Amino acid sequence: MSETTVGTALSTEERGDLAEKMLPVAGRLASIVRGDGGLQDVQHLLAGLGAQEQVALLVVLAGLVDPDTPVADALRWLEFNENGETIVPELPGWNQGVSLRDLGEELPVDTDPADLDEVAVARALKGDRSVRLSRAERLKAILTGRKQGKSYIEMDALLGYRPGSANKAVLRACRAAEARGETLEVAPPDSRVLTQQEVVAIRKEARAGATDVELALRHGVSRPAVSRLVSGATYAQYGGPLRGAPTSEEGSGGRRVTARQEAAG
Repeated sequence: MSETTVGTALSTEERGDLAEKMLPVAGRLASIVRGDGGLQDVQHLLAGLGAQEQVALLVVLAGLVDPDTPVADALRWLEFNENGETIVPELPGWNQGVSLRDLGEELPVDTDPADLDEVAVARALKGDRSVRLSRAERLKAILTGRKQGKSYIEMDALLGYRPGSANKAVLRACRAAEARGETLEVAPPDSRVLTQQEVVAIRKEARAGATDVELALRHGVSRPAVSRLVSGATYAQYGGPLRGAPTSEEGSGGRRVTARQEAAG
């Protein structure tokens, strides 16, 4: 079902009222956690708020954060203590452009058909921007739109999302399905001829560790087409590293070969 309570958009007046009332509290809390106080100060500040005010405070604090901020940048304030010692370990992906928005999208999505509002999905696919979709409903809308022949870029525009959002949503859903040993049914993209630049880019991304699913969704080609391309079965006339072939620094046995060893024959 659609998120009629939590997910309903706040009106301009409601956002203004929340900001006016809770912004000073949010500022004080931010100052405390960044060094102007301790845990007791936080507890004392929150104890003076009612349940609705605490929810409002969370909304205002969330509104102060740019969701496209890299996670590593958002948590810079946690990295060192007063002695200059690292207190938060570096997590995989933090320095690889992962944003708060990306992190939020990794939360589990309930895809139970009973919880999907098909009417809301249908309205969204007709361009109704007033309807609010849950994450599961958004995924349903994207997959349905793809089956109707719409591109990911067209789905972003139709649903009012940032460019690339639809593609990322499906990619994450595919990864989650694979982790469960399942396969997410995604409409295959229209076949098209790739340019030399695209072929080389896909092969380089594959060599860097990207999966066929990731490459297929990212470049708008089918997964089998990606598999044939990166192995050299297709587009043999173009360059780029092939899957399974040794790099320039590796010998035929897959081991690293130095310039001196090459010279020695």
